[in-house]
Amino acid sequence: MSMQNPSNGKEARATETVSAIAEIESILSATEEDIADYTESVVPLEKRRSNFRMLAQFLSMQAVFGTVLVGYGARFQGLTLSQLIISMLIAVAVMSLYCLGSANAGAATGQTHSVMARSVFGTLGSALVSLLLIVNGMAFYLFTVKFVIDITGGLMTLPAVGLVTAVLAFVMIINTYFGFEGVQRFAQYIAVPVILIWGVYATIRAFFATSGDVLAAIPHVDAPTSMIMVTGALVGLSTWGNEPDFFRYAKVGRESLWNLPTIIVSYLVGALLFPVMGYMIAALSNQPDFGQSISYFVNFTMFGSALIGIAVIVINQWAVQDGNLYIAVNGAQNLLSGIRGWRRQYTVVALGLIATVLTFYLPNLQDTFNIVTGIGSTTVPVASTIMAIDLFLLPLLFGIKRPMHRVANWSELGIANWPGVIALAAGTLVGLYTAGLLPMLNTAYIGFPALQSWIVGGVVYIIGVAFVQKHANVKALLGFARI
Repeated sequence: MSMQNPSNGKEARATETVSAIAEIESILSATEEDIADYTESVVPLEKRRSNFRMLAQFLSMQAVFGTVLVGYGARFQGLTLSQLIISMLIAVAVMSLYCLGSANAGAATGQTHSVMARSVFGTLGSALVSLLLIVNGMAFYLFTVKFVIDITGGLMTLPAVGLVTAVLAFVMIINTYFGFEGVQRFAQYIAVPVILIWGVYATIRAFFATSGDVLAAIPHVDAPTSMIMVTGALVGLSTWGNEPDFFRYAKVGRESLWNLPTIIVSYLVGALLFPVMGYMIAALSNQPDFGQSISYFVNFTMFGSALIGIAVIVINQWAVQDGNLYIAVNGAQNLLSGIRGWRRQYTVVALGLIATVLTFYLPNLQDTFNIVTGIGSTTVPVASTIMAIDLFLLPLLFGIKRPMHRVANWSELGIANWPGVIALAAGTLVGLYTAGLLPMLNTAYIGFPALQSWIVGGVVYIIGVAFVQKHANVKALLGFARI
């Protein structure tokens, strides 16, 4: 019979205790890093999400109630169902091509849009891109708050509407506070199941309830809208611009298939199926008034229950808000990261408080929609297009490859990528001008503002790089970081 040395037992227990403490510290450290959201670093490969989880996330950003209303409104703007379908297919094709570059820039680098802009655009360009991200994200965030309140107000009487709107603006920061993990889990387990169940049910019911005669009886409009204008409205609503912020969590290589299934499936559901369903319900209701149309939606697809209608819409739009705030937070955090001790959570709370105050100064819903979709599709996406060209095309065209293996510190940045900054300014101005958003020039809506802005930005950048590529200081002119 052997006897155990008591001191050995104590040492074993001490070792186990130390090991347990180390494991707890490791878990807490990992949790803290998840909340910090790798804002200042590359997302590690082991933290990348599966294709299914990325699909759930991006689908929650595309299958939204706003796209249903684009189709609903197209009916009363004089479009036939076939014209709407063609318009939506054009939108899907254009957005998929754009997103293929933008999303995979994030997947390839593992960096947020704003810190990627440091290495691509230099100090001045990165600051400009960050400001555009903040404006874009906060504009859509405020629009969505007003959208939810207006819809809810059409279904029930709200007391103290101004106060309720302000409170909602602050409450909706909760998921984003916990970083991508909080945003992604809400989308995967709550938002996507709810909106897909409702969307499939509503589409099937509308399909069987709508006859050819009803669809053919299009309301008379003195000046029917153009197909390209409806396409532009949908692209403005569905193009985020900060796709790298989300797809930096996507896997890379053959396993991801360059994220094509995630991108195309999400756009087909959000930019084709949902608008067509909205169009068919519009044909059944024959009610162009926004408030009454919401009531009809609830009666037709949600068993006439205002509470179910409010729950579905709030859950759906809350997922949208996570994306909106995510844009602004990452842009602001890029600018504030140099402040010693400043944490990402402070940025989330600060932007939530700013949104709360700004809710008291919002214009009406339609004006807000026109402004934010115009700004959203012609500013940040231009920067995303330029970054995708820089990462994927410049090595092929000119043999120029920018170091992107880690996030560059501000002290390591070049002054500016001058061809990139010029291209960003050119593309943005063309987009805002053709969208009629430069009041001092008093212009109307011209062509396809989003696509025009992306093409101008990309072409000007390639021409600019071609002009400086042989220069002795080409790296300085292109704002290479000293990594």
